[in-house]
Amino acid sequence: MRTLLPLTALLSGCAMSVSSSAPDPAPGAAVAGTLVVDLIDGTSLEAARGATGLALEWVHPLSEDEALALVQVPDLAAAAAAIVENPLVEVAEPSVAVSALGYPDDPLWPQQWNMRVVGAASGWRAGAGAGAIVAVIDTGVSPVPDLASTKLLPGVSTVPGEPSAEDVNGHGTHVAGTIAQSTDNGVGVVGVAPAATVLPVKALSAQGGGRSEWIATAIDEAVDQGAHIINMSLGGGYSGVIANAVAKAQSAGVLVVAAAGNTGREGVSYPAALPGVIGVSAVGPDDALAHYSSWGDGVVLSAPGGDTRIAGGGILQDTVQGREGHAFLEFQGTSMAAPHVAGAAAVLWQPAGGDPTAVADALVAGARDLGPSGFDPRYGHGRLDLAASLRALGTGHNGRLFLAGGLVALLLAGLGGAGRRGRGAAVMAVTGAACAGGLFFLPQLPLAPSRWTVLLSRPLLQWPATLLPEALASNPVVLSALVPVAITFLLGPTRTLGPVVAGVCAGVGTHMAWAAVTGGLEVWPLHGWPGQAWLGVNGAAALLCAVATVGVGRMRDRDEAST
Repeated sequence: MRTLLPLTALLSGCAMSVSSSAPDPAPGAAVAGTLVVDLIDGTSLEAARGATGLALEWVHPLSEDEALALVQVPDLAAAAAAIVENPLVEVAEPSVAVSALGYPDDPLWPQQWNMRVVGAASGWRAGAGAGAIVAVIDTGVSPVPDLASTKLLPGVSTVPGEPSAEDVNGHGTHVAGTIAQSTDNGVGVVGVAPAATVLPVKALSAQGGGRSEWIATAIDEAVDQGAHIINMSLGGGYSGVIANAVAKAQSAGVLVVAAAGNTGREGVSYPAALPGVIGVSAVGPDDALAHYSSWGDGVVLSAPGGDTRIAGGGILQDTVQGREGHAFLEFQGTSMAAPHVAGAAAVLWQPAGGDPTAVADALVAGARDLGPSGFDPRYGHGRLDLAASLRALGTGHNGRLFLAGGLVALLLAGLGGAGRRGRGAAVMAVTGAACAGGLFFLPQLPLAPSRWTVLLSRPLLQWPATLLPEALASNPVVLSALVPVAITFLLGPTRTLGPVVAGVCAGVGTHMAWAAVTGGLEVWPLHGWPGQAWLGVNGAAALLCAVATVGVGRMRDRDEAST
């Protein structure tokens, strides 16, 4: 018999839309300000004052030779018009405000305290969630203006009588914005993982309520449509059909994130309390547990959920308002906390090689401990810190690959005799380390987000996932020794490139061998042990290419020494 229990969106209040525009002056009104006057080079200050009738001063001592002056006037338009035809004046205009072109350029970004708290900027430098598909199981998602450049899939609805995945409630669109709001587009606000793909799955009605069978169907559909991460900002009592759907999703390699609840007391709602689900409690701007947040067994992490009792203390995103309308609204609730974690998981997805366990481990390892030392039922392992999670992933998963790639390259260099040529061995080791683990530390540097930063920070075998569609990136031909074999034959025998080629082969071979043991790379359609066997065989072939390249170099050195 199916369990029929109500589930609701976990939203506790919202605040007004944000607007920060000053009224324009009345047409024709005088506007006082600074008038900048560019005179013919070499004009003296006395001549300039006499010709314009203004008490001009040089902009700076260095501007005297260029005759650039300024003056405060009560009516900018009238003053400029009075002197613009003067033969000594080249340009006369009001002083123009200029600011640094920072990243991002979203005008409401300074009001998003939550994004700074979780270290969202580090995630933008690490790929911003590109390649990850996040299913938002909620009230639907509508393409509001500040989701214009976000990748939104068509979506589905499991709500009877509501066939469209469009959102008329506003909750789901707000949640999707926290995950992947269009960023650096000169509009509104930012998201944690703006390059991620959002899959809208409407499982809550226009009123924000749902049923267990709707949610279970939505989870199954999200898995069928290829979601890597599921966010559920909803909750209720225990349901066996939901628990079964969640378990199947986890078996398929999907990471599930859910809101803890808004009761303000102990007792985490389901599905957040289910095993393996990342249950998320909420903190306010003061990093303390929010007054409304549920807590207890099932809380794994905490994240900003907002506090609309404080001016500017809510979670600000673009969402629907009324028919065909939208607004930048502040919401609060564990519903707002969970998508911060889902967005962070999307950022970590590709750097972790699509391994949900590695993503979850990085989220936990990077969490900032709050409350009593260590794990506790209010904050779990701590408050989300994406920057620290990226460091943990880099120094952990990719850092170990980096070290292993370098050591294997050195070992092969020594076995092949290249160890006697210090420079060649060093080049081989550095190349092997970089190809195996990537320059994993790059996202932690204060660099502007770029594709090059993303590529160079990742292992070479993860480059196809960044550059190609997912189906091609996990193809057996791509995840094979084809490239190492090709460059070994074409470039390996050359003196200049030989150590680099050997390093590439050693790094790729090390990563493949590592993945064959740990299952860290998915080879489609060779799931399970066939895929691991494929990686093992090709990893061995790549390592043999490294040995062969070193051997060829050694024989060349012997021949040259004997002549």
